[in-house]
Amino acid sequence: MTQITERITVAVEAAKGRYRELSEAPEEGLETAEKIFLTVGAVILAAAAIAAITTFVTGQIALLPSN
Repeated sequence: MTQITERITVAVEAAKGRYRELSEAPEEGLETAEKIFLTVGAVILAAAAIAAITTFVTGQIALLPSN
């Protein structure tokens, strides 16, 4: 039982230390969040462009005369 208690204590202390680090420099994590949002936005725009091009090409193919 003491090993479990020691591990829990170490984990809690590590979490407290990490919280202190983040509260002292909160902007460091914000840069990562901005990169994630920009990447997701770029992927969404690329998907929309691909869908628009696919729709246009499919429509043009339908207009071709068949032999």
